[in-house]
Amino acid sequence: MELINSTSLRCFPPEMDWRECIEAAARSGYKGIEVNFDGQFELDCPQATLQELKAYAERVGVRIVSVYSRQQWKTPISSRNPEKRRRGIQALERLIEIAAYLGAPTILTIPGAVDNSILSPEVEILPYREVYHRVQEVIGDLARRAESAGVILALENVPNKFLLSPLEYRRFLEELESPAVGCHFDVANCLYGGGYPEDWIRTLGKWIKAVHVKDYKVSVGTLSGFCDIFEGDVNWKEVCLALREIGYQGALISEVLPSFKYHPEMLWETASRAIQKIIEEIERA
Repeated sequence: MELINSTSLRCFPPEMDWRECIEAAARSGYKGIEVNFDGQFELDCPQATLQELKAYAERVGVRIVSVYSRQQWKTPISSRNPEKRRRGIQALERLIEIAAYLGAPTILTIPGAVDNSILSPEVEILPYREVYHRVQEVIGDLARRAESAGVILALENVPNKFLLSPLEYRRFLEELESPAVGCHFDVANCLYGGGYPEDWIRTLGKWIKAVHVKDYKVSVGTLSGFCDIFEGDVNWKEVCLALREIGYQGALISEVLPSFKYHPEMLWETASRAIQKIIEEIERA
């Protein structure tokens, strides 16, 4: 394993063809990509599309390091609504199939929500204990399928009002007792939620299987505070040291969303250089 400079395809303008996105990623120094199945790719895309994606990435020279679908917010696995929950489970089952075929080691997994209002038009607010037990049951069942497929359900720390401390997050993962479950740690989401990323990293340790890289300005205090890497308040020196201490190996995935009106390529090119600096810092920490 190694540290892999990676980017999410969500960092590219939605009108940009996915082939151009992958080529631009490779030209910018990325060695890995996270593919979202809610844009140019859909969860029910035909096998021929997946074959083309896999072959194209291999030809360009980038690995597919993670897969994701935003549908998980609309049909959370924590929902009281059986139909929504069923669709959420089906989405993850499909992502397991896709990841296994593409050779992606991790699936970015939304671990349900106590409050899903941040990204869902149909708000559902549930008791914490209920969500905890329901999500553990669902993930426990899916973990067996993921393990058989050789992939990992990497639960991301997201603004869902759930799993709010690193100790609780670690306990939740430990209770599942599965090698096919881990954490997809988002550095800026942690800061947005009031945590200290370096503390979370040291607490979660070996459970971290992928890392999202972006930054956050605490003084803003809202979703508008998310910003480009090194422009916010993340203590990158400590984050790099913590990642070094836990022996992290795997993808460092930029997740800075399109914002440049002119020369949009500056966004992903700058992010690639920033992640390379982070890799260098980790390796010499």
